[in-house]
Amino acid sequence: MRGLTFHGNEDVRVDDVPDPRIERPTDAVVRVTLAGICGSDLHIYHAGAQFGFAPGGRLGHEFIGIVEEVGPEVAGLAPGDEVMASCCVCDGTCTYCAEGLQSSCASWSLFGWAPRVWQHGGAVEGGQSEFVRVPLAASTLHPIPESLRGEARRPTVLPLVDVMSTAWHGLVGAGVQPGDRVVVIGDGAVGLSAVHGAAAKDASAVICLGHHPDRLERATALGATAVVTSRDTEEIRAQVMELTGGEGAHAVIDTISGTASMEAAHACVRAGGAISCLGMDHFMGKTPAINWFDQFLRNIRITGGLVPGPHYFDELLGLVEAGRLDPAPMLTHTLPIDRAAEGYRMMEERREGVVKVAVAPGLAA
Repeated sequence: MRGLTFHGNEDVRVDDVPDPRIERPTDAVVRVTLAGICGSDLHIYHAGAQFGFAPGGRLGHEFIGIVEEVGPEVAGLAPGDEVMASCCVCDGTCTYCAEGLQSSCASWSLFGWAPRVWQHGGAVEGGQSEFVRVPLAASTLHPIPESLRGEARRPTVLPLVDVMSTAWHGLVGAGVQPGDRVVVIGDGAVGLSAVHGAAAKDASAVICLGHHPDRLERATALGATAVVTSRDTEEIRAQVMELTGGEGAHAVIDTISGTASMEAAHACVRAGGAISCLGMDHFMGKTPAINWFDQFLRNIRITGGLVPGPHYFDELLGLVEAGRLDPAPMLTHTLPIDRAAEGYRMMEERREGVVKVAVAPGLAA
């Protein structure tokens, strides 16, 4: 089969890779219908060797598909079922899974990541491929409701796997309630998802901070009530205060979580508010400094973290079915599998009109 593989920093290629097969009785094999290229994949693109990626390792952690085969101990799934996959393998039975924190599961492994975190035999499985072996399939895969099945709805469902559930995790962690004022820092896919999610939570103001006119236009279409383009912290503070009646935001969703964005977050948040850190800059050694004096003096809550996707899947699918969410506009381009490496370059170069690229293995080249 065809799959995207890592060959060194800034060198990803589509290769012929071994077909997956059932290796353990709790496995399933899924035929991928749509896979996303994530902003965090670009960290691998730039620095995968430093993270422990070996040449030939398969990539991709966001995918949906159709079950082809199940192991004898897989309950609740059958060939032909349309499913969304959690980014991380989870067993569904440990203490953390029971608490809805699947991203801390005792059996945690991440699709398309370095071998050192893979616990389930064989090579690391990657979602940007034609087929994937899914360990612990009964808890790692989630059936797609009948109303959302089929090719036409796949661009709506795929973002729920990661970017939309990550944004939702940030909003929930920040305690966003109807009527709250929300600032979102960043206009990438997670930022746009946070804008869309805040609107679905009936926030009274949703202010998006970003620097790309095409993305900010999309943010407005997804529910932003205002956008701020300044890079100067004091200018950002002044504009946000003007837009929030002089108080600031109840919640700031920082999808970058670098030093500059955290300074902006502290400038935007009201006393007693929350800053939710969802960015990945710390993976590149850019751990942001939290203003602990401001946190203490103004009772600011700092939250965020790695998304436990399955904890939110039912809720998000229900919101989609009810017409409250449709994250499909985050997917701006869909490419056949043999052009997956080009998709990385499109996102890396931030080409005009590109937010998030999807790979459809069944699409003709």
